[in-house]
Amino acid sequence: MNNKKNKYNTLHYLIALLEAYGIKDVVASPGTQNARFNSIVQENVNFRCFSVVDERSAGYVATGIAHETEKPVVITCTGATASRNYLSAMTEAYYRKIPIIAITFYACTTNSCSLSPHYIDRSVTQNDVKYISIDLPMINTPVDAQNCILMLNTALSAAVYKKQSVHINCPANNDFKTDFNTFPNIWKTEYYKEDFDYLKDCFKEKKVAVFIGSHDKFSKKEENSISDFAKSWDIPVFCDHISNYHGANKILVSQAVNMVRLKKEYPNLIIDIGNVSGEYNCELLFRNATIWRVSADGLLKCRSGRPVIKTFFCLENVFFERLINSEIVKNGYYSVLKAKVEKIKIPELPLCYALVCKNLANYMPKNCSLHLSILNSLRNMNFFNLDPTIDVNCNVGGFGIDGPVSTLIGQSLGNPNKKHFGLIGDLAFFYDMNILGNRNIKNNVRILVLNNNRGVEFRLNPAIENYFADKTDILIASGGHNTNGVKCWAEACNFSYIYADNKKDFVEQINEFCNGEFDKPVLFEVITNVKDEQDGLKLMRTFNRNRIEEGIIDCYRHLKNIGK
Repeated sequence: MNNKKNKYNTLHYLIALLEAYGIKDVVASPGTQNARFNSIVQENVNFRCFSVVDERSAGYVATGIAHETEKPVVITCTGATASRNYLSAMTEAYYRKIPIIAITFYACTTNSCSLSPHYIDRSVTQNDVKYISIDLPMINTPVDAQNCILMLNTALSAAVYKKQSVHINCPANNDFKTDFNTFPNIWKTEYYKEDFDYLKDCFKEKKVAVFIGSHDKFSKKEENSISDFAKSWDIPVFCDHISNYHGANKILVSQAVNMVRLKKEYPNLIIDIGNVSGEYNCELLFRNATIWRVSADGLLKCRSGRPVIKTFFCLENVFFERLINSEIVKNGYYSVLKAKVEKIKIPELPLCYALVCKNLANYMPKNCSLHLSILNSLRNMNFFNLDPTIDVNCNVGGFGIDGPVSTLIGQSLGNPNKKHFGLIGDLAFFYDMNILGNRNIKNNVRILVLNNNRGVEFRLNPAIENYFADKTDILIASGGHNTNGVKCWAEACNFSYIYADNKKDFVEQINEFCNGEFDKPVLFEVITNVKDEQDGLKLMRTFNRNRIEEGIIDCYRHLKNIGK
């Protein structure tokens, strides 16, 4: 490993996090690839080390120590087949929930394509020998360090707090001149399972917020717990539509970040729940905040690369119910933000994604369902408030082009008693159009295909557009395919077909599309162009900029009373 550019290498982070989590016992077997690690822990008074030559025995010795101390124990060996000898003991530990931390090492110069001695492919391991397996990176950049810290926290917190066996694969470093008397700045998470009511004091005089990523539909009890918590502290609940949160104090991230532009009003403590968010700009909310994460499965996850200082291993409603404020806060952080969001004015828009979303938000009936394809569809709908009875879904798990039409059809089959709308871009639609021939589709399906004859998302990316411009369409945005649109396919699949290629026709037909009575499923094709899409997104992001200074001084003075 090249240490010239980096004062600290992966071993520094590994040792520092082992110490931070109070992991003391190490059962070490001799070897070259783990020699530097062994030399560090044997000289460090924070570790209690045992030497066992046979790795099979070493694993079981560690199991015995961990059973008696009820604390995690490290086992470590060299590369090659030595690590294979841990499998029996790791299997035993897995089924008994005995926390063994198996640290293996790999030579950075070897790989599956080289004829190198001591190379072992550890990319796949048995399911029942570990709770989690991580491959630590070599540290060449700050991002490498950030990822290394997160992965170590995920593995070590599982060992310490969940009593699970874990595997850590670490790049070997046998530079014995490297200084291990100083260590880099790190973070660790603290786990809470019960008796955390006293943490209410942490909310006082701070700009606290809840953030919800994509989420299953909330039960009434779950939603009420978040609502009651948010109202009691007068704090915002930041989310996008796929959070499926319809409770109190909701603020759309896109409105706050792109349209209001919070600047100094960003939260400084965020309670994070839910899964992947399709709203990329949530990173701005997290940038300077302390993060708490509520995780029912106890698995550590972080968002936007930010440290998770506290992890709560409990159901979400349990967390929020315990931390409701007994004295209701008035004129707090949420009230300030709500006043600013309410001043948002939608500009006059050309025929583009934003205009389509604005009208869908206005005309979709109550108690319907909306499926959005990723990126443009999701991003633009997040500018507009929807009726709280409308559930929204998007395939953000894998976050790919696959399956938005099929997922929409699946939803319509799963609940045939409600209308199911889909907003799908042309590339995603043609990618997944075969499902329209399915014989089970009913007239509760309404699909709006926004056709700009390319993946216009790439024409909205300044890094690409400013360099390639129209050349983007050749391979990057795949322009020019399916030039005849979707009419023939829609009619062949027995869909009612509607068409608009100008703003007037679109506006005149959107209400009929949303609320008209049809005896067939409906497909509405709306034609837009690159320039109008670019102008539309720019307008949505900049139109309200002149409102930022409106009352900003008074607002900031008020917020100082809540907390810096």
